[in-house]
Amino acid sequence: MLHSPDNLPQPLYSAAQVRELDARLIAAGTPGFELMSRAASAIWRALRRRWPDVAALTVLAGRGNNAGDGYLVAALALHAGWQVQVLAVGDAAQLQGDAAQARDQALADGVTVNVWNESAELQGVLLDALQGTGLVGAVRASYAQAIAAINNSVLPVLAVDMPSGLCADTGQALGVAVRAHLTVTLIGLKLGLFTGQAADYVGELQFADLQSDAALVATQTFTAQRLTQARLPQLPVRSRSVHKGQLGHVLVVGGDRGYAGAGLLAAQSALRAGAGLVSLATRAEHLPAAPSRSDDDSRGLSQPTADAGR
Repeated sequence: MLHSPDNLPQPLYSAAQVRELDARLIAAGTPGFELMSRAASAIWRALRRRWPDVAALTVLAGRGNNAGDGYLVAALALHAGWQVQVLAVGDAAQLQGDAAQARDQALADGVTVNVWNESAELQGVLLDALQGTGLVGAVRASYAQAIAAINNSVLPVLAVDMPSGLCADTGQALGVAVRAHLTVTLIGLKLGLFTGQAADYVGELQFADLQSDAALVATQTFTAQRLTQARLPQLPVRSRSVHKGQLGHVLVVGGDRGYAGAGLLAAQSALRAGAGLVSLATRAEHLPAAPSRSDDDSRGLSQPTADAGR
């Protein structure tokens, strides 16, 4: 099932926690290659829905399971009549396990695989299947060159699981990272998709649960949760006869020389959050600015007090 940005799950996992969940799903009876095939199908559906008329695909594949996903997507696109090429960064013959099986299936289905080089021609939708959640340290030179070529193109980009070069735990670009238009992340939402610099790289985010056993997923530990409207604490309804003396008094001490707005904004925020009375203690030169705020904002703000200190 593909989840759009409007119905994403709440738990956020570290890269290690997602790998653990993946291993638990396999141990519970779902073969790794089956999960990879489900991932490829979900990515292909998202790709066709977003860019239905492009009819050309370039897969940039690395040497991990992300590459396996990319090879299987290439085979699906070829079967659909698209023009397809795979550009392998590194030796595709060194793929192992499920990723090697995916490569072999794509080759058997007629997918063309070439070695990446800087003069390679990119066309159609670019599928970033270079690096996944296991990236540690700065991106190596060969991958950095491929990522730069993706970012310098004017072509649409779909990232598999994580934009390559973006840390799955922190959301920081590890030297350089793919700027995707769409990211389809798999099995669990990674913390790094929502933190750090992620907003500059992820683009639209969709999530594919790969038909994971919901009961098993529910027992997996996670690092954080997304803050959604449904999870925000609800303030109690106020009595119609309430007055400001019953709603608390906030003292804001702030606004050093040259920073008048800091204290004023903090005081406004306290009022808008529901405080009955707000007092502002600030520098003397900032006093004239406080009453000049709009009536709605200054209602409930007591006379500002000058700081007699240094």
